[in-house]
Amino acid sequence: MSINDRYLYRIADDIDRHGMGAVECDVEAIVDHARSAGISGAALSVLSDTREPEVARARAFGVVATRLWQHGGAPADPARVLTAIR
Repeated sequence: MSINDRYLYRIADDIDRHGMGAVECDVEAIVDHARSAGISGAALSVLSDTREPEVARARAFGVVATRLWQHGGAPADPARVLTAIR
């Protein structure tokens, strides 16, 4: 399975507009995909933990999205994702 940048931008926009609660199913899929791709670390742990503050999870999403781009060979544009999240 591949996650494309448009999907990640849409999730970032939804996080900005509606909060993490609106994208929990997507976040679970992104976390599963990142783990299966061998991505790990604090950002992935924070993103997957619904007990973490929303702002921390939103920022962690930006880090994980960037790692997914880098892993997939697509050009990383973390500024665009983090700008969408604010």
